[in-house]
Amino acid sequence: MSIVTKNNKAFVLLSGGQDSFVSLIWALDNFQDVETITIDYGQSHSIEKEYAKKIADHFKVPHFIYDIGNFLKSLASSSLLDKSDHTRKHSVAEHLPASFVPNRNGLFFTIISNHAYKQGMKHVHIVTGTCETDYSGYPDCRDNYIKAKQLELSLGLDVPVSIHTPLMWKNKAETFQMANEAGKFKELIELTMTCYNGNEELNEWGRGCGACPACRLRKKGFEEYMLK
Repeated sequence: MSIVTKNNKAFVLLSGGQDSFVSLIWALDNFQDVETITIDYGQSHSIEKEYAKKIADHFKVPHFIYDIGNFLKSLASSSLLDKSDHTRKHSVAEHLPASFVPNRNGLFFTIISNHAYKQGMKHVHIVTGTCETDYSGYPDCRDNYIKAKQLELSLGLDVPVSIHTPLMWKNKAETFQMANEAGKFKELIELTMTCYNGNEELNEWGRGCGACPACRLRKKGFEEYMLK
């Protein structure tokens, strides 16, 4: 069922990667107005911010970047912040991958909801590409966390906040399919950056080094989609 009304506006968390790209496609199809928000949190693969801007420019949607400097770096351990080995276990939580940034999504959702609230939104609609199927073990990507954060933000702002997760139960092959069905398959391959190492080499499955966990997951999804 479509959730479009003339008053609905979506605020899309746009990282520059595959999942946020497909989430933006979904938002453009389901909302009257769309804005994109990128968070500069000191990520080592900062080139993703350039790809986020390319994507926003391609779809001609407003794009905002919030720079939170070294805030997360000063609080968290993650291979996405210190360029350490992405294939190892997390230095604090051994059951999680090295790339886990504690509470990153929670902070991002807080920033985006404040961005929307500042515009006088009576109902804040946030769209994010988080998913349980390919979420690499990140607890702040789980459906139960998203629902809890949605409630917390609603209480904190005293207006309804909805966090839409169109990819929550989809794998990478299915996100390729969503892009293809929307006629945006070529753009998905060329305009997105998922690689943890920021490698821009263009492969048939997209840009990346092909060796880091994010690239392996994307390549696997592409191959599974092409076999359908």
